[in-house]
Amino acid sequence: MNTTEHPLKNWLPHQLSYKEKDGWKLAWMDLEDIKITAPFFEQTISECSIKRKEKYRIASCSSIDFLTSVAEEVPHLKPNAFIFHVSRCGSTLITQAFSEEEQNIVISEAPLLDEILRAEEKDPKITLTEKKHLFKAATNLMGQFRNTKESAFIIKLDSWHLHFYEQLRAWFPDTPFFFLSRKPDEVLASHKRLPGLHSIPGMINKKLLQIDPEEEYGGDFSRYTADVLQQYYQQMLEIQRQQHPKNAFADYADGAAEMIRQFSLFSGIDIKNPENIKIRLGYHSKARSEPFRKEPSIGPENQYEQANRAYENFRTI
Repeated sequence: MNTTEHPLKNWLPHQLSYKEKDGWKLAWMDLEDIKITAPFFEQTISECSIKRKEKYRIASCSSIDFLTSVAEEVPHLKPNAFIFHVSRCGSTLITQAFSEEEQNIVISEAPLLDEILRAEEKDPKITLTEKKHLFKAATNLMGQFRNTKESAFIIKLDSWHLHFYEQLRAWFPDTPFFFLSRKPDEVLASHKRLPGLHSIPGMINKKLLQIDPEEEYGGDFSRYTADVLQQYYQQMLEIQRQQHPKNAFADYADGAAEMIRQFSLFSGIDIKNPENIKIRLGYHSKARSEPFRKEPSIGPENQYEQANRAYENFRTI
């Protein structure tokens, strides 16, 4: 293992932007000694950004060619596992459990990976091959050795990346993909309390979410989210039918400890300190200082036939 310190050690790409006149531009952040343990990657970037503004006035940016040219030079791990999910189903709980241990690199819903996967929305001319090289280069930098103890690298994707499964499986044919689901009424109730991007009409491209672009939802966020979930479950059903040996599935109903155990066994990532994980599970997955509280009971207003049927079809295969 080559762990020779590279000039880009602790530097991570984190944002991709595009202007027709200037082309693609990539923003970088120096994490210095900050370990990525926040529930979401963007939270770590925000923390580092505040510190950086105290020292420097100019943001650090590069071309995308620079990223691909240095990606193999920086000592790094390849991803050990990708986590796909329908949202509010325990995926953050799993990543938080494994981020407790210093040998694990955990990247959770990094906006850059989403920007690469959806790059054609800004530049229709970008090719699938270019996206592949960018995605793999970005994960190389994210998986870099920072404390010399790292031995595992986990990436949790955004929920709508279920619809990029074929691309990602072609790019990572031998990497474990772990899929998490949950009953749609429970997911809907959670989004009512704290809406996610894909539960708000207009935030994510309808074509990407595979819902009817002509359908008007007005202010009915729940019906919109139910249609989004229906497509998620249908996609997971199609993935499950392929019976790929590197795919595994778990459900929120299995319980937190069981989901973590299943993920550990499937990914081959050992739990070194179960006591630390047990302590972390006593707090909210998205708020490390907030004690976990049982969610309120689910009312009939969260029942949507199309989402329920799609979930049951997926679960009974």
